Amino acid sequence: MWKPSRWMRCTLLLPVCLTFGCQLAYFLHPEEGKEVKAEYGKIGTRIVAVVVWADQSTLDIDPLARDRVCKAVTYHMRSHVRRAEFIEPSKIVELQKDRSVDWEGMSNHEICKRLKCDLVLRLDLLEYTTRAGDTVELRKGRIRATLNLYDGSSEEYRDSLYDTQVVATYPPDSIHGTPDTDEADLLHETVEYFAQLTARKFYDHEESLRGPARD
Repeated sequence: MWKPSRWMRCTLLLPVCLTFGCQLAYFLHPEEGKEVKAEYGKIGTRIVAVVVWADQSTLDIDPLARDRVCKAVTYHMRSHVRRAEFIEPSKIVELQKDRSVDWEGMSNHEICKRLKCDLVLRLDLLEYTTRAGDTVELRKGRIRATLNLYDGSSEEYRDSLYDTQVVATYPPDSIHGTPDTDEADLLHETVEYFAQLTARKFYDHEESLRGPARD
């Protein structure tokens, strides 16, 4: 019975070794990333209140929309912008639910005096949904908000120190959404992802070349 020589066996196995060797190197090699500087890295040691605004139609869909976003953003800001202090979300919720106070009509200076803080990080929710456009069957979380950081230490400071827009779609880069995900879980994941993207505006971090990853 014919048997291949040792030289032939090595020759035949070489392409296989090279193939798996490349794959092994791919999986073992750390994913390439890029350093991203904070868009606004000047909060320092000041005290910040995260105040979330939502229109009535959003609150009709989710009465806890402001609370959820406030808690998530405060958590991720506190985790990464560590020199600063952040007002407890419960105190902000208490102010917003106090019917004797028109918090929406208060100036940033008045809010800071009431909450005993230096800065107001205001997030206005423009989109807050777990449905993709007009396709009711397609579950896809989306939160879009304007972001403004105000210095409330004086009535003289009216302009924002920093402003931008934050858009989070969950699952990220998904065309077909996530039809099998529970509605509550999808909302939770979307809020968390939105909060992470918001916090990253204020601290240096590394992003994959494939795009933002979850913390």
